[in-house]
Amino acid sequence: MLKKRIIFTLLFNEGEFVLSRNFTLQKVGNSEWLEKNYNFKQISRYIDELIILNVSRKKNIKKFCEIAQRVIHHCFVPISFGGGITSVKEAEILFKAGADKIVINSLIDTNPKIINKIAKIFGSQSIILSIDFKKEMDGYSIWTKDGKIRNKKNISSYLNFISELNFGELYLNSMDRDGTGFGYELEILKYIPDNFTRPVIMSGGAGNSNHFLHALKKRQVDAVATANLFNFIGDGLKIARKNLINSLLKFPLWDDIMLKKLDGHFSSKKSKL
Repeated sequence: MLKKRIIFTLLFNEGEFVLSRNFTLQKVGNSEWLEKNYNFKQISRYIDELIILNVSRKKNIKKFCEIAQRVIHHCFVPISFGGGITSVKEAEILFKAGADKIVINSLIDTNPKIINKIAKIFGSQSIILSIDFKKEMDGYSIWTKDGKIRNKKNISSYLNFISELNFGELYLNSMDRDGTGFGYELEILKYIPDNFTRPVIMSGGAGNSNHFLHALKKRQVDAVATANLFNFIGDGLKIARKNLINSLLKFPLWDDIMLKKLDGHFSSKKSKL
């Protein structure tokens, strides 16, 4: 059985980090603000992975990588970068910038063959496919290009379609619940095929640790993601993780003393440069 995970997702837009509510963006601050007000050196002790998504309308991958590298400097957890990936070359740039995995969305529709090419070079385990969805009267609709273009396939057909691609994990993001704090849209899980074997990450709607718990108790859910900086500020993520472990969910247990030693080691090396 895979251990359950908490993932934090940061949204990057035109040099700033933002919050999203139903895909409407609100500026929060730049990387300096993030470092000052939201200490990821501490936060990374209570999450299992960090995802940074470039949601800028005009993607500047070099600038994105430069700023993302500042954020992940003290993060001792797996890192994923994503947003507007269109080629093997762009994937390579993100991996060289420090990504352990990449998150792919629109490429599923525009050129899925490239996904398989990326998997062949870097391994399918390094690819997270992301689906943005909305609840409809007869099920769910699928959206790409930052929620602007609707896919013609229904959710069942779409999930069967992506099952044929080479990737490691599936990131399900509810556009309706995005940024609301109302909890995850868990009904979509009934559309996942019985033979689907990839880990599933739920995103969109987390407002407290109970939302994490309700999702992670589902058999199909391996991880929960939140992009709301303010719902889990301060000791929020530390408390959420403690509550989940106390609920007897199977979580990785980090050695906090070892993490502090690692941080001290890298900080002393940096001061000598």
